[in-house]
Amino acid sequence: MQKQNKVYKVTITGYSHEGAGVGRVGEQVIFVPGALLDEEVLVEITERHKRFLKGRVLEVIKKHGQRLTPPCEVYASCGGCQLQHIAYQGQLEIKERIVKEALTRIGGLDGVPVQPVLGMKNPWAYRNKGHFRVGISQGKVKLGFVEEGSHDLVSQYCQHLFSPQVTALISSIEDILTDYKVKVATKEEKGLRHVVIRESKATGEILVVFIISGEFSAHKEMIAREICHKTPAVVGICQNFNPKPVGEVMGKKTTVLSGKGEIEDRIGSFTFTISPRSFFQVNNIQTEVLYEKALAYAGLSGKETVIDAYCGIGTISLFLAQKAQKVMGIEYVAEAVKDAQLNAQRNDVNNVQFLQGEAEVLIPQLVKKGVEPDVVVVDPPRKGCDPRLLESIIAVKPERVVYVSCNPATLARDLKYLTTGGYQVQEVQPVDMFPWTAHVECIIQIKRAESRMK
Repeated sequence: MQKQNKVYKVTITGYSHEGAGVGRVGEQVIFVPGALLDEEVLVEITERHKRFLKGRVLEVIKKHGQRLTPPCEVYASCGGCQLQHIAYQGQLEIKERIVKEALTRIGGLDGVPVQPVLGMKNPWAYRNKGHFRVGISQGKVKLGFVEEGSHDLVSQYCQHLFSPQVTALISSIEDILTDYKVKVATKEEKGLRHVVIRESKATGEILVVFIISGEFSAHKEMIAREICHKTPAVVGICQNFNPKPVGEVMGKKTTVLSGKGEIEDRIGSFTFTISPRSFFQVNNIQTEVLYEKALAYAGLSGKETVIDAYCGIGTISLFLAQKAQKVMGIEYVAEAVKDAQLNAQRNDVNNVQFLQGEAEVLIPQLVKKGVEPDVVVVDPPRKGCDPRLLESIIAVKPERVVYVSCNPATLARDLKYLTTGGYQVQEVQPVDMFPWTAHVECIIQIKRAESRMK
C-alpha cells in the first residue's frame, strides 16, 4: 500500500480523459495533473483510492519538448484550464489521443478513422460566456471559479479566455457590488450566488445575469443601472431565481432589472437571439467549423427530411435547413423552443418546424404520423443520449446519423450501442471548441450498414 504524501519517481505513459498524466506507482495507476507524456516526474501522493492514486508534481526530471510555463497566474489553482503547460499543437495531439482511447477502451471501436483535431489560429479570448461564482475576499465582493478539488473560491480567473471589455466589466461589477454591500449566498444564507456574462461576438453587446437564491439587495435596480452606465456595452441585466443549492444552476424564473433580456449573436450567415437560459456554444469561430462539418456529414441533396434532436435554440437546424427539404427540431426546454422559432423567423427560414418535448417520445409519434427521417442529428449534453432515443433511432432506421458530442466517454458508449443496431461509424472529426482545457468536441458521421431502400 502506497502512503499518502510520500514521494515517488513516475514515468508518464498516457493521459486521462481530464488531461492528467497517467503512470504507475508499483501496481497502482496514478493520475498526475500537469504531467506530460514520456516525462519523468517526482510526484507526491495527494489522494489514495482503492483502484487508483492521485499525485502532485514536485519536480520534472525529464521534460516534454512542448512544455511551457503557463501564461495564466492562477492556472495552478483555478481549475478552469488543464493544458496551459503545453504548446497549443501539443494540446491538440492530447485531445486526439483522448478521443481515440475512449473509442477503443469504452466503445470497442478499433480502426475508426479519427481525423486530426481542428484547432484555432488564435486560441485566446474565444469565450462568449463566463459563469462566475460570487464570494467575499478581504471584505470585497469577488467573481471567480471554484478551486480545483475543493469548494473554495479562487478570487481570480483566467483573463486570457475573455475579451478585454469583459475582463474590465468583471472588475467594475465587483466594485459596484462591494459598494452596495450586497448579500452573498453562503451555505447558511441566501443571496447572490452566481453571475453569468454573455457577450455577442458579432455586436459586442453584453447581457449580465445575477443568479440568486434569495434577495441580495434592496437596491438591485440601481445596481443594474450603474453597471449599464459604467459599461455601455451592457444592454441588459437580468435576475434569475433558483433556491435549490444543487442541480441546474439557473432556475425557471427570470426577470429583467435593466435594459433588455436578450442579445443577438451570429454564426455563419445566421443571427440568433440569446436569452439568459439559452444554450449557445461558447466559441463562435469553432461553432461555425463544427456546424459546417455537420452539414457535410448529413450528405443532403435538398430532398431529405431531417430530425434534429436536442435542437436547443435551433442553431444546427438552421444550418441543415440550407440543404434539406424539411428539418424538424425537437427540444425539451420550452423557452428554447420559443427562441428557435423566433430565430427561424428572424433568418427567414421556412422549412423548419420546432417541437417541444423529449425526442425519444416524439420521434416514434412522428413516425406513426408518416414522417420518415432520412437523417437524424443529435447534440446531447455531457451525459450523452437517453438510451430510449438510441432505441428509437435504430427502430426508425434513418440512412445517416450525425452525432455532435462534448464528452468522448459517453460518445463512445452511445456509438457502441448504435453499431450493435445496424450502424457503422464512418469518421470522427474532433474540433477544439475549448482551447487550454482538456475538453474536446467531436462530430461523427454514421451510416446504416444496409440501406432501407433495398
